[in-house]
Amino acid sequence: MSKCIFVPPGDREPGDGSEPHRSYSVAATLDRHGASVLDPHAAASAGGWAAPLSSVYRKRTLLLPRDLHEDSALGKLNEALAEAGMRMVSLSQSVELPGGAAAGHLHRPVVLVPGEKSDPDGEVDAWRALTKLREAAARIAAGKPKVDPDLLKQISLEHLLTGSAITGSPEIYGGPEIYGGPEIYGGPYVSPSVAKSYIYGGRDARTPVDLVLDAPYRKPLTACTHEYGRRPVIAVLDTGVREHPWLGVTAVKQDDKYETQPYGPVQVDQAIQDAIYAYEKQAVACGDERRELITDPWDKPVTLDKLVGEISPYAGHGTFIAGIARQLVPDATVLSIRLMHTDGIIYEGDLLLVLELLAARVAKAQEDKDPARMIDAMSLSFGYFNESPADVAFTSGLRHAIDGLLDKGVVMTAAAGNFATTRAYYPAAFAEAGPAAGGAPLISVGALNPNGSRAVFSDGGRWVTAWAPGAAVISTYPVDINGTVQPDIRVPGESRESLDFDDFRSGFAAWSGTSFAAPMMAATVVRAMLKPLQGSSPAGDNPLRLDRYSAKDARARVEHALHELQGPE
Repeated sequence: MSKCIFVPPGDREPGDGSEPHRSYSVAATLDRHGASVLDPHAAASAGGWAAPLSSVYRKRTLLLPRDLHEDSALGKLNEALAEAGMRMVSLSQSVELPGGAAAGHLHRPVVLVPGEKSDPDGEVDAWRALTKLREAAARIAAGKPKVDPDLLKQISLEHLLTGSAITGSPEIYGGPEIYGGPEIYGGPYVSPSVAKSYIYGGRDARTPVDLVLDAPYRKPLTACTHEYGRRPVIAVLDTGVREHPWLGVTAVKQDDKYETQPYGPVQVDQAIQDAIYAYEKQAVACGDERRELITDPWDKPVTLDKLVGEISPYAGHGTFIAGIARQLVPDATVLSIRLMHTDGIIYEGDLLLVLELLAARVAKAQEDKDPARMIDAMSLSFGYFNESPADVAFTSGLRHAIDGLLDKGVVMTAAAGNFATTRAYYPAAFAEAGPAAGGAPLISVGALNPNGSRAVFSDGGRWVTAWAPGAAVISTYPVDINGTVQPDIRVPGESRESLDFDDFRSGFAAWSGTSFAAPMMAATVVRAMLKPLQGSSPAGDNPLRLDRYSAKDARARVEHALHELQGPE
């Protein structure tokens, strides 16, 4: 396997994250998620704010810090929006999990709806609302503030994030031109020839393969508890998982659902999934009409168009990532949280909620010394381009939510993106600033080819802090996915045919993207955490054991692992 590479600041690729992007619209995806493309040439900008860059945002929501959801503050903001024919409706303050863990959701969406005196033909649009609020903020700052201007600066668009896999023929699904691509997400045009070397059969970047290896040996829980203190846990926020024997996930056919083995390689958190669903239903009830709901932990639908039957661009994505962890660190447990839709889209507000719930889960586990709820690493295989890169570092609720986990010693890896650009791609680009004092790092990860060279599709620049294998990777793929594309050749009367490029019943696939470099790095760091514990016992009292639960102990484990990985061979 190719070696993961950490890049010292002085050796990183050029590019400061300010490269301009073109943007185009793909109506079906935008309409499905109630989104719009921010066109820098047409967008109005409030005085004192820099002209925006291209981005993609949800039209009926804005993200506000918690203090601005209070009735008095929200009332003042709605006064400013009234002349634009809009008003904001706040969602609930907090979501509580079993065992007392709770998230206050530091930044969360408000839903934009028509105002009482609105023009019936007027459009509800988040960028227009944000511009109006920024104009009001300038007026407030010039006089006696009724609302803290610093809080007003933290009001932001709710971005659409997209997965970071290469996802199909550039002429059909994009990869990179539509899904994962510059034409929605604002990148410079990337020639189809750039991606075609990673496309199989002229159709898809995924292709079925056969694997003649047994599942990696996984020690029983008792052995892990004796040697390490407990099993390590890697959280994967993605499409969820489907059936695969390596992952201990089986189908419950009559319910179109799945189940995991007790203490198996993959687990889900049903309480968090229920919280996501309840939160999304509340948003719809408040007027957020164009919103796809995530109802359970399982990867579906397999196809976006039942009449055509082609496999969704990101179906199987979470299963593939879970398999990377299964291969690299088989003693670990993958905590699978379904957050991504099978077209590769994630809502920023949903991500904020989940990050805070996971931070609350880890805080409770550290307090109670509960091995079942600990998290050691997290992998994020998605991102977005921010319209205001100069402001994102201090205004972003996403940065605050990530820091909440890093402070607790959870190391996080984030995909650098597949746009062949140096423009900052978030959350990965937050890594350039380095970890906060005492916190675990966020590692932004670009993709390597199998020969160790950097993949032509991978983003780069100073904000990319590490590189890992991410092209033509082999991993697990759901055994119950078989699309409608037929083999090019079938011999009449015989069971003889050419390769069927969307029949994945073998359970394994080859796929490319920084989506897979990020979990490759996360699993590598966790494997390095376990290395000094091999052969140890509780009597040895190794300070790096996993049954030391404090945030300080967790950060020490991460620091030691990264020191070993970055040291001389």
